Amino acid sequence: MEIHQILPTISPGDAIGNEVLLIREILKSWGYESEIFAQSIHPSINNAKFYLEHKKRSSKNNVLIYHLSIGSDVSKYVLEVPDRKILMYHNITPPHFFYGINDNLALILGHGRNELKMLAEKTDVALGVSEYNRIELEENGYKETGVLPLIIDFSKYVTHNTKIIDRYNDNWTNVLFVGRISPNKKQDDIIKCFYYYKAINPNSRLFLIGGFNGCERYYKYLENLIYDLGVKDVYLLGMVDFADLIAYYMLADVFVCMSEHEGFNVPLIESMHFGVPIIAYNSTAIPYTLGGAGILVNKKCYSEIAEMINLLVTDKELRDKIIKKQKIRLKDFSYEKAMDRFKAQLNKVIHEI
Repeated sequence: MEIHQILPTISPGDAIGNEVLLIREILKSWGYESEIFAQSIHPSINNAKFYLEHKKRSSKNNVLIYHLSIGSDVSKYVLEVPDRKILMYHNITPPHFFYGINDNLALILGHGRNELKMLAEKTDVALGVSEYNRIELEENGYKETGVLPLIIDFSKYVTHNTKIIDRYNDNWTNVLFVGRISPNKKQDDIIKCFYYYKAINPNSRLFLIGGFNGCERYYKYLENLIYDLGVKDVYLLGMVDFADLIAYYMLADVFVCMSEHEGFNVPLIESMHFGVPIIAYNSTAIPYTLGGAGILVNKKCYSEIAEMINLLVTDKELRDKIIKKQKIRLKDFSYEKAMDRFKAQLNKVIHEI
């Protein structure tokens, strides 16, 4: 028996791509033949194949894991092959966020939500990367569902860029958010929060890390917002190397997330790992991922959020309490627990073959 993975696109530094590569490592370590197939493959990924090549490996005696996060021709292909199927649902951003920003992407996302419904009858097990996603799977007609959070191997979070540490390791406060520049991530709301915090603490800076390919209009809007507010020390860093990312986490005093749509949000877990206290807007999968850790806000009152940032920076007792609770929550996402959950879900399908 072979166990393969298939997805619309695979890129370096992407949370889904990272998990796909890690799952293949795990499957191979368990003795399975395992390949990655995708419709779009970034040039730096040299160990993935075009999705139609899977046809040569397709068999009713094999398992195919489909990572769904956007509409693509891959969905139609998955519907037709005889392999036992596991759907890994990373959620699909609602199209309305991209109207006027990237209308083509909005159309593709709409197709993806239609494909989600179509796949229900052909899927043996459907796994949401959060309980929020699992509930959505049920609502779309999936019978056998479960939760499998993204698998993260923190043993790889070691090497950091010392030059970045040396440059910013001062007495300034560093506010951080990590996530692609995208209208659903609401970096504009983070900038507005920082505008008020900057008035409280002039010796502060905001790091926004994430690529903006396909959302150039939103990126330009953020640049204009920064200019119009006259707020200083906001860094739109784009995509950064992994060693750089680790350095920014090490420097961060507070992680602020104002996103209005998430299927899981890996940076929340990364912040827990690096001991960075979290303030996050209460939406979609975020409360499920935090699981009672961090600080959830139900209303975007920018001045009040700025005061919360200040409290986390100045009140050591509160800060330590938040970090301690995050460390406890982090144990739920340990590599060992993730491996056990993955094996249990995989066995449900294997035993049917």
